Amino acid sequence: MDLPAEPQIRWILRTTATLLDLGAEPVRGLVQPTADFFPDHFDASPKSAAAVLTRVLEHAGLEDIAVELSVVTPEGETKSGGGCSSGACAAPVGKGQKFDRIAVLPDGGYRVALAAGELRHSVVLTTSLVRAVSFIFLNEVGAWDVLQPRDREPAVDMAAVLLGFGVLVANGSYIYAKGCGGVQVHSATKMAVDEITLALAVFCRLHQVSDRAVERHLELTPRAHFEEAAVWAASNSALVKLLRENPSAITADAYTLSESRSWLARTLRIGTRRSRTLDDDLAMLERALPEAKRNGAGQPPDPARQAKLAELRALVDESLDA
Repeated sequence: MDLPAEPQIRWILRTTATLLDLGAEPVRGLVQPTADFFPDHFDASPKSAAAVLTRVLEHAGLEDIAVELSVVTPEGETKSGGGCSSGACAAPVGKGQKFDRIAVLPDGGYRVALAAGELRHSVVLTTSLVRAVSFIFLNEVGAWDVLQPRDREPAVDMAAVLLGFGVLVANGSYIYAKGCGGVQVHSATKMAVDEITLALAVFCRLHQVSDRAVERHLELTPRAHFEEAAVWAASNSALVKLLRENPSAITADAYTLSESRSWLARTLRIGTRRSRTLDDDLAMLERALPEAKRNGAGQPPDPARQAKLAELRALVDESLDA
């Protein structure tokens, strides 16, 4: 599986730094699609969808914000209240139709809308609700003032990952569906699967989440992309630390990306230039002594070289005894 292109990787890192500064941190850790996080019975009804929305709000730490849910039929319905300007708020209803995903209500609350068809697909449903809640988070922290208009919709996906919903949106970024023409691939996210999984790998490094915990609940294609992204994140661990220690360097693009290297290559330092050690100097001098004897037979040994050799031997012996 290929990683995103370098410009997109840099965008992911810049946006991560920006959203971290705005407080995009997980409240419940890594949220998984399990009964531990979503214990309510789901029967594809609007009531059960509202229960999922309530859980997502709780996991994002936004349970105090008033949010109501409505379901839009294929015939459509007129929605009142102000709509958001982000494409993240638009969802398909029927052929050629769209509706506002989120409406900001006069009292400061929100109305989240689902298409009736989304209730029948759990991955699409959870992804749509997670993205809606991520939009609410960005709206509440004033993110639109610091994000470029073209970055706002993919930033909704980024916020979802950083709030702990990376597994859910990764699965929603690559959905197999059977159609009249055979198997098709759909996405309920703006970012592509390789981009979301790389952002998820960075999240894991930031919060010391094990790769296995993530892979356990990823679907086949997102899992394959995440495995490659996790290798990249491990190879760039120093860069990930900059997101906390020096985020201005990230936003200024003042860093160099490292190539992905496997755990074994990193452990054995394969592909990197190793610095010289005392053993290297000792071996070099020992190789040089026979050559010196051949070239200068009968000449007295060089006192300086003999002293250096003795010093190096003593240091090596001391390190071995320690």
